[in-house]
Amino acid sequence: MASDASSLAISDATVLRDQFLSAMSRVPLSVAVVVAGAPNERIALTVGTFISVSADPPMVLVAVKASSPLYKAVSEHRRFVINVLSAEQVEHSERFSGRPRTGRPYDLAEARWIRAPSETQRFLEGAVAAFDCELVEARSIASHVLLIGRVDEIVSGAEHPLVYCSRSYGTLSPLAGAV
Repeated sequence: MASDASSLAISDATVLRDQFLSAMSRVPLSVAVVVAGAPNERIALTVGTFISVSADPPMVLVAVKASSPLYKAVSEHRRFVINVLSAEQVEHSERFSGRPRTGRPYDLAEARWIRAPSETQRFLEGAVAAFDCELVEARSIASHVLLIGRVDEIVSGAEHPLVYCSRSYGTLSPLAGAV
């Protein structure tokens, strides 16, 4: 009898997980590439969980898998940059999530970067916005780590943001008559 109850609990957990993933797939997300690490060992990863935390002082939050090499790089160097992708940057989202249509996964050389001669690759050219952050706190939650960063520098563009919803890419369009 006990095995029937544990099978039911596992089945309920699987159903709940599947329902959760299905419902969350319909929540629109901004798409960003987070960059961290030493100058000659930069790592970039596509993320969909990125939010503003505070304006005074400017702070942001991004979620990454605890097992990710990006988390290790942020932990070691205490800095990261969040590049919010534009609608024209789907290839960067795919590349830095490990699924490029062409080229090698996670290859930073495939992207164009804005930087001064003495700087490392930080800001993606053509991004909607980029936030250079100092790590303030890292909090483990289930399989992920929430990285909270104090924003030290911002680069903004005029591009339209890339959005991910219903398991596909898109962009925003204003509603007629909405303010």
